[in-house]
Amino acid sequence: MLPKWCDKYSIHNDEIDKQHKKLFELAANVEMISDKPIHKGQIKFLLADFFNYMKEHFAEEEKYMAKIGYPELSNHQKIHKSIIQSMIDLIQNIKSTNDLKEKLNVIASKWLLEHILREDMKIEKWHQGQLGKTNTTNKDEKQKNYEYICSCPGKIHKVPYEIHQKISSSNASYKCKTCQEAIKQK
Repeated sequence: MLPKWCDKYSIHNDEIDKQHKKLFELAANVEMISDKPIHKGQIKFLLADFFNYMKEHFAEEEKYMAKIGYPELSNHQKIHKSIIQSMIDLIQNIKSTNDLKEKLNVIASKWLLEHILREDMKIEKWHQGQLGKTNTTNKDEKQKNYEYICSCPGKIHKVPYEIHQKISSSNASYKCKTCQEAIKQK
């Protein structure tokens, strides 16, 4: 029995998660018909739907990986191409309705869901690691004090992150209480 979609398969991108959910649904439909008598035309329709949706999804996923700077993008693209090519090969070598159902089941379970559960989860793991690094840097940066000087001899002003950001980004100025001159970063 194929797994059902749940949040542990999320890569925290709404569009990609929505597509993965749809692919899980398509895989469930394939599993449902695998042991029932069904017309070859219905299977071909399901196969075409699956194939087209996979290609669309792979293109979107590749755009997302490029956007987040995923270092394994080229390897992941090769895997996508391999899945699509294998699917084309299977489709071209269909001998009977049962053969078609069997091959469609292989596509749904082996390639697609294994791909999501293994390869796509690598994207999520890497991305969360990057976000963790960013959050750590921001937390450290926010706790840091910045050194500013004024005209007072030897006086150093310890400026918290928020004030430093205001001075840096909006050209705000803060004056020393003693000399009444604007402080400047050391």
